[in-house]
Amino acid sequence: MLHLTLESIIHGLLYIMAAALMFIVFTPRSLGSTMKRRLLFVGLLVVFTTVFLSLEDIDPLVYALHLTSVSLALAVLYKGLLPGVITGMVLFFGGALLYGNHWLPTGTAIGLMLLIGGVFHFKIKPNTQQKLSLVNLFLVSLHMLAFIGVSLALGHDFNTVQLIVIAVGAAFSSLLISFIYFNVKNREWYEQMLVISEKNQIVGQLAASISHEIRNPLTTTRGFLQMMGRQQLDRETFERYRTYAFEGIDHANAIITDYLNFSKPCEEERRRLNVKDEIDGVIPWLKPYSVMSNITVEVYHLSKEPLIINGEVKKFQQCMLNIMKNGIEAMPEGGKLTVQTELVRNHIQILVRDTGCGMSRAQVKRLGLPYYTTKERGTGLGLMVVMNMVKEMNGNIFFHSKMNQGTICELQLERASAAPE
Repeated sequence: MLHLTLESIIHGLLYIMAAALMFIVFTPRSLGSTMKRRLLFVGLLVVFTTVFLSLEDIDPLVYALHLTSVSLALAVLYKGLLPGVITGMVLFFGGALLYGNHWLPTGTAIGLMLLIGGVFHFKIKPNTQQKLSLVNLFLVSLHMLAFIGVSLALGHDFNTVQLIVIAVGAAFSSLLISFIYFNVKNREWYEQMLVISEKNQIVGQLAASISHEIRNPLTTTRGFLQMMGRQQLDRETFERYRTYAFEGIDHANAIITDYLNFSKPCEEERRRLNVKDEIDGVIPWLKPYSVMSNITVEVYHLSKEPLIINGEVKKFQQCMLNIMKNGIEAMPEGGKLTVQTELVRNHIQILVRDTGCGMSRAQVKRLGLPYYTTKERGTGLGLMVVMNMVKEMNGNIFFHSKMNQGTICELQLERASAAPE
């Protein structure tokens, strides 16, 4: 008899653990509301209880004192009064109809546990594993004492040894279930903290990235303003420099607007871009900076046909400006920056080659990581932004470099048809 009692306790514990673990595995992130999660938990618990009752030959006393108490404590303490009431009703009718347990001790024990458990859930809310275990054990003990007390008052007799075995099994089960579910709650809490931490990190990166990205057009604008102060500058050149300076300020303002709208992402307008024309349009922006750095910039378009992509003008210009500016900064003693475009296997290839100091293989592997840079005053965020932009254009970016031999930045972009859609 004790062997069957112990076997029923172990089987019941396994089914309860299976319900709790299945809740962990099958709780999707889409069930964001607390009510949906509670209903999912109750549903799993009810399903496993039904399967258990249909497959297992369980002792009525084990059902009343072990399965009912442990399951109900888990539902009401961790998920609240409504899941507890639903679980209690299922367990009450199962015990009364399937196993012939008297309705009065069963209903009294379940009602008392729901009342006290609801108070613990809404008022106390233990936040440590020790407190949760003690409360869980208290609820299970309260249920057992209430059931046994009312049953004895009705004249029912019990086997003392069997009661002790069931009590020890219920206590052990409640502690084990409490340990498992506490770690479940901790996992959810840590996930929430991780999301918050990632958001805070993004905010920090965002602030640093804004300052980095704005520096590019402002540096270019400053260069044009300096060149406007030269003596004997003809009117046409002066007006051209002033136009470029205003465009630099407008570009900086557009970057600020983009980052301010970062928290409200929207689908920006994409259109057909001619890579040759866009690169040729970026070069004048870069010219003052390259002249001051004693850098010669050369552009070669090796394909005669138009090189058309689908993208956003400002993002593509910003991408190319960042890559070229990085190449210039890699040549502090002067040098040559070569930009080459070509159609290669129906993909548009853009090569930006500098004759600077180059990088080691380890440095190349780390390019694009936040805050990693080979420059003294860099942040590494500019290249990270470039990589994200290239990815948005369904393209790929590669770096080829050797120490003291310069660096080649290779972009591969999807070609769009030359005719408008």
